[in-house]
Amino acid sequence: MQPNNADDVYWISRQEQFDCLKSARRMDIIDLLANVGAKSVREIAALLAAKPSSLYHHIDLLLGADLIELAGTRVVNRRQEKLYKAPGTTLRYGIAFDDPNALEIYGKIAEAQARQSARDFKRGLESGAVVAQGPTKNAWIFRLVGAPDAATMGKINYHIEELAKLFLASTGKDKPLVVMSAIVAPVTAGRTDQK
Repeated sequence: MQPNNADDVYWISRQEQFDCLKSARRMDIIDLLANVGAKSVREIAALLAAKPSSLYHHIDLLLGADLIELAGTRVVNRRQEKLYKAPGTTLRYGIAFDDPNALEIYGKIAEAQARQSARDFKRGLESGAVVAQGPTKNAWIFRLVGAPDAATMGKINYHIEELAKLFLASTGKDKPLVVMSAIVAPVTAGRTDQK
């Protein structure tokens, strides 16, 4: 596994960047570009099973928020097309959880991530590319609730970071894409949000 170069980490920290990522589609575009490298709108659309015309608005917003950047141009079938890339191969949120705005920002991002995860899962199942069993299984769905002590939580966090490193080490490889989403949060007793 190749270690990530610190220069490849891009910290998402400005309010307009977080606002931009409240869209599941824009989250999908930036995550895709961070993995596969520079692509045209046509190529992005093919990877997302979307129409190119449905992406231009999102591309413009991502460019305006510095979440993607122009990576050059090329000629395809005598037409010039722009190439876009993520500003780094590792994207990190740069706002502390104790920031007064963190609850709203991360709450909206979690909602968008959950929506996109559901879409990814459905699209994956419909693709016919699911490996359901064995060591190369590529489809999982589960929700876990536990009460880990501090040492166990440290191990959980370590393994989540190791999973992230494995995914990031596959950046740019010419293999079928796999997406993994994770949301970890404390659950308080006496919740009132149950229906």
